[in-house]
Amino acid sequence: MKIVKRILLVLLVLVLAAVVIGFLMPGSRKIERSVAMGVPATAIYGQINELKNWPNWSPWYKLDPNAKIVYSEPSSGLNAWYTWESDNKNVGKGKMTIVEVQDNGYIKTKLEFDGMKEAYGYFRLEPQGESTQVTWGLDAEFGNNPIFRLMGPMMDKMLGETFTQGLTGLEAAAKAASVNIQSAPTDSSTAAASDTTAVN
Repeated sequence: MKIVKRILLVLLVLVLAAVVIGFLMPGSRKIERSVAMGVPATAIYGQINELKNWPNWSPWYKLDPNAKIVYSEPSSGLNAWYTWESDNKNVGKGKMTIVEVQDNGYIKTKLEFDGMKEAYGYFRLEPQGESTQVTWGLDAEFGNNPIFRLMGPMMDKMLGETFTQGLTGLEAAAKAASVNIQSAPTDSSTAAASDTTAVN
């Protein structure tokens, strides 16, 4: 019986210590990852600003391809949003809204997770010669919750890896979109081809 009491006492001390340490941790955290992409900012911006393009590159879509997604109309630009709902506990239920835009330079989103405090994500695009420096970030507010505060460093690692994966996918999607645009026939070339056919 004494051993059980000692174990319970140790557990209680550990819990109290965790709570105290949690309150001493920062109440917010900025998580960022950056990648230099060999793609014009316009092509990258288009993949982010149009929410229906997110399945092309966002890692979260791969967690549950069968999640229920609803998009606003229009689905791009300021105030555009989408909601998601999934039985996968790692996806859950929530909403993302574009709350600030600067053409080809910056996009800010509001993230509302079911049962959690809202957070704000952002993308910053900075042209650098023939490449574009793209930063994907998140401003997370933990409030007075000591558990969330304790999880802050782990969130940086986990979300940081996800952001890096997403940026890699974003670059590939933007490159593919650029190739499609460049290979698409222009109106003038189409008209010229029509004229040639008519003459023949």
